[in-house]
Amino acid sequence: MSQRLYLGLTCALIAAGGAVLWWAFSGPATAPPSEHPIDGLRDTTTVGWTSRHTATIDADDDIDALTALGYIHGMKRAWTLTVWRHTALGTLSATFGDELVPIDRHARRLGLAHHARRTYNRLDSTVRKRLRAYTRGLNTALQSGRVHQREPFLYFDLVPQRWAPWHSLAIERLMAWTGTSPVAKATPSDSGLADSGLADFRTADRRLRHWLHLHGRSRSVAWATRGDTSQTALFARHVLGATADPVVQEVVLRRPGTAPTVTATLPGAPLFPTGRAGAHRWTYLMSSNAQLTPVGLDSTQARSRHERIAPAQGDEQLVEVQRQGTRVRVGSIGPDSAWVLQWPGLRAGTDLPRWLATANLDGQRGKAPADFRLMQGDGLRVDSTGTWSVQGQPPVVDRGPASILVGRSDWAPYQARVLHAEARTGPVDPAQRSAGNSSAWAAALLPALVPSLDALSNADSTTADARSYLRNWDAVYDPASIGAVVFEEWMRAYQQAIGHPPSPTDSAFFAAPRRRRAFRTAVDSLTQRYGTDVRRWRWERVVSARRYFPVWAADSLVAQDLSALSSTRFAPLNRPGQGHASALSGGPTHVDPPPLGPAPAHWSGWMRRPSGDLTVRRLRFDPADFFARSLLSRDRPTSVAVQQAPAERTTRLVPAAP
Repeated sequence: MSQRLYLGLTCALIAAGGAVLWWAFSGPATAPPSEHPIDGLRDTTTVGWTSRHTATIDADDDIDALTALGYIHGMKRAWTLTVWRHTALGTLSATFGDELVPIDRHARRLGLAHHARRTYNRLDSTVRKRLRAYTRGLNTALQSGRVHQREPFLYFDLVPQRWAPWHSLAIERLMAWTGTSPVAKATPSDSGLADSGLADFRTADRRLRHWLHLHGRSRSVAWATRGDTSQTALFARHVLGATADPVVQEVVLRRPGTAPTVTATLPGAPLFPTGRAGAHRWTYLMSSNAQLTPVGLDSTQARSRHERIAPAQGDEQLVEVQRQGTRVRVGSIGPDSAWVLQWPGLRAGTDLPRWLATANLDGQRGKAPADFRLMQGDGLRVDSTGTWSVQGQPPVVDRGPASILVGRSDWAPYQARVLHAEARTGPVDPAQRSAGNSSAWAAALLPALVPSLDALSNADSTTADARSYLRNWDAVYDPASIGAVVFEEWMRAYQQAIGHPPSPTDSAFFAAPRRRRAFRTAVDSLTQRYGTDVRRWRWERVVSARRYFPVWAADSLVAQDLSALSSTRFAPLNRPGQGHASALSGGPTHVDPPPLGPAPAHWSGWMRRPSGDLTVRRLRFDPADFFARSLLSRDRPTSVAVQQAPAERTTRLVPAAP
């Protein structure tokens, strides 16, 4: 009897194990099909899905290629697209609950949908044709039962609505807006103005960005280096906030008689921030310019429009948008003045012609590309000879003998110092240098500031240990570094004491005593948070690299109970902190943190020569993957060569039968 029981249990375990292995290796039922008909497709087009989460397109022309691109975005980023579209259209509260009305109201005030519709009506026939082609592929994927069966849609009992072509222009505006950092030009001297509508506008904007977890793009950077063989390497890092959802989709486009286009794309619209088409390479930092300005009211220019928000359960709400010319009023100052927002997205316009021309998908080869209208167009281009050119007007353009770096933050010049030093010694390997945690900022401050601690009196054992680690620190922000933690906290306390960023040339009479007091403050703060054992003060523990799944991380705003999945499958990803804002690797800092908190999510890509592959490094985590969270490595993601990644399955897109 016992032998039969053991035999039965063994067979059951084998069967269960076989079922698990079959599920893991055969792919879920939501995977793309082997063939999919599409209305309006001109000819059979093949989409390849690789094991490295990239995709390939083999098409006869650009129209079918754009249809395939929309299909890829719909299949691979359906949930992201759904959330982004509801955000851009200001319809979140109708789907996820009344608590999201403030974000809807903010999106309506920004006119993301309103001006997208106006823009679409003014598109020329060539661009409109291509946008409709992209939309055909996107709708085919979104209306597929394979997409509807994915967990987020089932959980919310949600079926994606049909995508209209102008929705892509609303997504484009949403991406442009999350690339802004609106700051008031002037601070009014009247203290009563602090309670104006400007504070309400900023609060609403923070809610929108926290909802999407897309922020910190001002820390994006691009650089190029030229080696002894005149081969120029181009590198880009796009900072994407704290989202755990994959944002960028890498695609290879192949068409007969045309050199392949290998590019990073953003879902929802044909946007190509980084890539190579033929022998020319490009990267754009995806920034947009917005300003909040106090102006006098002019009744002759005052106009208003009204929009309705229909929450899922509450009463309809009317939103009034007041305009002053091409600007939007965001808050009153007094009877005769107001705060207004200036932003290119507040009028009709799109960058689509420029993006299509950049990727050789505009059908007008040889024609000068259109100018950017929403984005600022800051970035770098490298031509077939390896010559680089600065695009737009980046706030930071730092040139070296054999290298150049462009960026937008105050940390970019320090990153450039490391880059130029490396480039002087020979060809720079982007894979190695882009992961470097060495800080020129810390290296410049250490020799000037650390001697001030020699006179530190009555130091207890914890303070003495912290000083010892600091003296032996090499200015590298590695995960296990203790000196990095001590230095960062010291510089934060010192900056608060002197009211400005620390400088090696700070020679005030009381500088040394202030530094010692700041050091004691820093040690006390670290002791309270992490204990007296200095060996536990590791950089990976102190800095936050947590990433959140949009919607699931906002369970306090969503009407439906998300606890079953927001604390398990869609729980935040905790990653070890490493790098620094001043290092080529990028990373966190406590001295000058981003306004919306840590922004650990980023995408890095590089191309080493004119015909070289696009190699990318990004965290790719899919909660639906087999044992995804358990198998997720704590190390930096490995590099992926996009063009060389083999397709493990294909989907033939075929013209639908008449």
